[in-house]
Amino acid sequence: MKFFTAIIFILSLIPNYGQETNKAGTTAAQFLKIGVDAASLGMAGANAGLVNDVSSTYWNPAGLVGVNSISVLASYTDWFVDLKHQYFGIVLPVSEDHKIGISAIVLTMGEMEITTEAEPKGTGNYFDASDVMVGLTYSARLVDFFSFGVTLKYITQNIYNETASALAVDIGTRLNTGYKGIKIGMALSNFGTRMTLEGRDLQKTYDPNPNNATNIGVASNLKTETWELPVNFRVGIGWELMGKGDVMIYDQTNSIKIGIDGNHPNDGPENASVGIEYKWQDLIAFRSGYYFNDDVRRLTLGFGLSWEVPQSFAVGVDYAFADLERLGAVHSISLKVGF
Repeated sequence: MKFFTAIIFILSLIPNYGQETNKAGTTAAQFLKIGVDAASLGMAGANAGLVNDVSSTYWNPAGLVGVNSISVLASYTDWFVDLKHQYFGIVLPVSEDHKIGISAIVLTMGEMEITTEAEPKGTGNYFDASDVMVGLTYSARLVDFFSFGVTLKYITQNIYNETASALAVDIGTRLNTGYKGIKIGMALSNFGTRMTLEGRDLQKTYDPNPNNATNIGVASNLKTETWELPVNFRVGIGWELMGKGDVMIYDQTNSIKIGIDGNHPNDGPENASVGIEYKWQDLIAFRSGYYFNDDVRRLTLGFGLSWEVPQSFAVGVDYAFADLERLGAVHSISLKVGF
């Protein structure tokens, strides 16, 4: 009964379109909203209750307790308009119930030629822009059925000669209900300080008394607006329908996972996503997901291959595809290695 109540709660986060207030463009560091790991993206990111690998540092830091060995994850997404999104994470198990993770996200773009009113076709000089996040995650299993995690982040954005930075925190929890493979995850992401652009292009000379010919002016700095980070509250149900261990249907060969997530961002309407993964023999995985109430994202598809050498190492490669309608297709690929 609790499971179905939770599902109804998550689906209720999808509001009526006519009653929405869209606050798009009111927060900085939008790159923090781009998901990581092709396995998760193939399920439309519906894994707050399921995630238990290195990518937990992004989706739900409480899931990091599921990593039982030194693990590395590298993810690359060919985002639209020549943007490149990259993620790297590593998990170092301290003990069975305590894990530490280090992660980084980098968004880059190609150089663009500078234009001015006098030279609208280009000046011959170029500029670029980049966004970076570096995080440190700690996760602990407080009791057998409940885990907690927190990530401390340093965030910076650069464009031309200007830079903005902020500090933020992610907090996550995960509850294993013990009932037919059902887990509930919650995460609050990007709660932190505001961002303000600063740099040499904002340094100007100000003349407080233009009528005084001997006044040479005063060095000053133009002040820019401050912007909030894109805070998001995520609630998710993870259901291990088929497979080994705590599942509804026990099967040694096949496994099926279903995820349902609801999101409440501070810069847009509530949205939700559902995802499903089928895996055969822990070797081949097929995934699909769907976004509800999203401007451009709808259906996602993905697959993965994994290989494990007992008592040695495990390696996996995952791919995900998403059609962002008028923005074009997005491709993601990930490489996972565990020792």
